[in-house]
Amino acid sequence: MSKRFLVVLDRETARAPTGLTAWNAELSHRAHSPDEDAKVDASCRHHLERAYSASRPNTRKLELLGHGNGFAFEASPFCSYASDECGVHILFAGEVGAWPGVNAVEAAHDAFMRGAPPPEANDAAWLLDFYRSFFTAPGAVEDDADQRALESLAQVEGTFAFVIWDAVHHRVFAARDAAGAQPLYWGATAEGQLLLGSHLDDLEECDPTATLFPAGTMFASERHIVAFSPGDRGWVLSDDDYPGRLFSFIHEPDGRRWRGVKAIPRLTPQGLLCGAVYRVASAQQLPAAADPAAEKEDGRPQRLDAANVHVL
Repeated sequence: MSKRFLVVLDRETARAPTGLTAWNAELSHRAHSPDEDAKVDASCRHHLERAYSASRPNTRKLELLGHGNGFAFEASPFCSYASDECGVHILFAGEVGAWPGVNAVEAAHDAFMRGAPPPEANDAAWLLDFYRSFFTAPGAVEDDADQRALESLAQVEGTFAFVIWDAVHHRVFAARDAAGAQPLYWGATAEGQLLLGSHLDDLEECDPTATLFPAGTMFASERHIVAFSPGDRGWVLSDDDYPGRLFSFIHEPDGRRWRGVKAIPRLTPQGLLCGAVYRVASAQQLPAAADPAAEKEDGRPQRLDAANVHVL
């Protein structure tokens, strides 16, 4: 039985992909003030309390991270949390035997035989190491973080569902293993909050948008800070918001491109768009030959964004 967890991300932290949000979601910017911060923190805690109350008392944990963001989870070897001084927070569920270039099981066994502490405390800590490497590896470019994440996820051996919130870089990643062995649901509230959790009943207030997170995909949401000069009023900092994007980390049979992601719209009984169900396209639905136009000049797969998600 999977361990219970729930992640709440405020609408100023992550934007759901096109199609997932409720038809009446409030997506406009919110003014920053002590009163508003208190409201969003109270709303976050309200959502997390549902999962926290349903968790085992001796293992349940609650991480309230401020600005309407937080994690609730049952701590165990199969559900762990890690963070660092740079503002990166990770919740990981599942069991990974090998990360790219590292056999975690062998590394832990070798440390045990030497009487040394394990190289990392849990899978969340391993994932934190890999996330850092996206920006510290030789030649790493921040804009290529999505691509490096996909390449790494395609090599992971095990089952997983995770959420990464990087408070400094205003970036959120979430993913689920290709086999769909680890449960993960997501949905958006009418206020624009994004919820991801292991149990559908914890997302009751996301109804009717709550649905399964598609297996074999990674969600990425990022806010961009833009400086501009509006005439004689000096320089102004502004946020540019874009819908989050879904990327597949499952290769096509030719191994040269990632498979596409399809969005199937969902309607209320009144005929109003209320969300979407996403899934990775099957090999039979894709052209057998590689499309050179879908690749970058350096031969790497093209990123999937809102412009080329196929809506049925």
